[in-house]
Amino acid sequence: KKKTYHITHEILSTERTFVESLRLAYEDCYGSVKAAEVVPESTLNEIFKDLGNIYHLDVKFLQELEERMKTWEDHERIGDIVKKYGHFLKMYTTYINNYDKAANVLQETMKENPQFAELVLEFQASKKCKGLMLNSFMLKPVQRIPSYRLLLIDYLKHLPPESAEYQDIKVALDIVSEVATHINESMKRVDNFEQVLRIQGSLVGHEEIVRPGREFIKQGNLLKLCRKDMQERTFFLLTDVLLYTAPVGGNQYKLRETLPLLGMKVILPESQEFVNEFSIISTTRSFTLSASTSAERDEWLEELERAINAMTKKKISFFKSKEGITQDSEDTKLGEKAPVWIPDARVTMCMLCTDDFTVTNRRHHCRGCGKVVCGSCSDNLAPLTYLDYAQARVCDMCYEVLLRGKEQLSRLSLCRFKPGSKKNQNRKSKMYRPSVCTEVVGNESGSQVSGYLRCKRPGKHGWKRLWFVLKDNVLYTYKASEDVVAQETIPVLGYEVEEMRKVI
Repeated sequence: KKKTYHITHEILSTERTFVESLRLAYEDCYGSVKAAEVVPESTLNEIFKDLGNIYHLDVKFLQELEERMKTWEDHERIGDIVKKYGHFLKMYTTYINNYDKAANVLQETMKENPQFAELVLEFQASKKCKGLMLNSFMLKPVQRIPSYRLLLIDYLKHLPPESAEYQDIKVALDIVSEVATHINESMKRVDNFEQVLRIQGSLVGHEEIVRPGREFIKQGNLLKLCRKDMQERTFFLLTDVLLYTAPVGGNQYKLRETLPLLGMKVILPESQEFVNEFSIISTTRSFTLSASTSAERDEWLEELERAINAMTKKKISFFKSKEGITQDSEDTKLGEKAPVWIPDARVTMCMLCTDDFTVTNRRHHCRGCGKVVCGSCSDNLAPLTYLDYAQARVCDMCYEVLLRGKEQLSRLSLCRFKPGSKKNQNRKSKMYRPSVCTEVVGNESGSQVSGYLRCKRPGKHGWKRLWFVLKDNVLYTYKASEDVVAQETIPVLGYEVEEMRKVI
């Protein structure tokens, strides 16, 4: 009897906490939003109606438990109360079935209605919420059913099977178990949801990443190729986005970018020199990443491909024509997606005019194609779709292409085209390029082999690290892997290759 009392007391104390959570969400949050009259009543009902039904039910359940505990010595049982309310627990099934819709309406309304969003954020920021979001309170009923089940199982163990209390608890437990079985798949989804919630808690700045249906897939550290060097970044792959973050210590991360998987492409490098690398191209940001091993890279590629394909299929389901979507994703126009920036260290010359970069002739990245060009070849401004048609620096080639498509732009966007006004008319002539290597660049696709080698010239001191490309029986030498003009070309037919026996 002493054991059943302690279990009953635990049921009561956890029920108090549960009802208080429901009260905060329903009376405080829903009440304040309803009083403000910033959202139609029908919208509020979609979000809070089922939650309100459970709240009113559990308030009555809690009241009867409180009364019973006051007279426990006279009535050492709760089976009659649990059995009475057990039949109403099927209401939780309705709540679980409608949860995704309610959470989705909440999220969309916060996006579309700033006044509603402000009231919800004000509620979440209050001390009584203890840092929890409204979504967390809405999850409480989902988490309560397993709690009921475990407590009732424990309570049943300490009852004699022949007692009326045992039979009442058994009936209630069967109902709870039935509901728990029904929502088992939903609970799996909720567990994943809580994992996303934990990720959100690790992001500094109160970033909101929780969305209905969004699930966690993979997390890991990768090296991101920046302009000057490679920097470690942490990535979180979810079912619809890739979170690009920077570690700030203490298992906390700064969210740099949220990249949508819809329309994303993953590209492998042409050269085996960069076997651990892969490039991500999205509508908002693009860059090159490097894993610690080729096996780790392949794991990321597999998960990314699976998630991207799943998102594409979801999009297709909203349209009648699959072909139209495929064409849209493949034939991306210039400026629609952020380009991958070529790292500074992989280019020694302007990729348009071939002028060597120096202290005065600085490198610039074209925001249209990602190439590294000189100031003279990128003294233009043009509106880019992925930047919401904001002006950005583009190279001469991209400017011409974008200008040809200006008939599809609005007047406001047309005003954002600005040709270079400070062109260097005395620009050095392009490096002489023999006809044999007119179309061969450092990152040439279709080459037999390419990569960095150390080279020592006759009569020269020291070894130099150079990039070599072998194509069509010609060996091309470049200062860097992305250079567009070879420093030297050697037809290899007639040459012999031998292994050095002694390092010079």
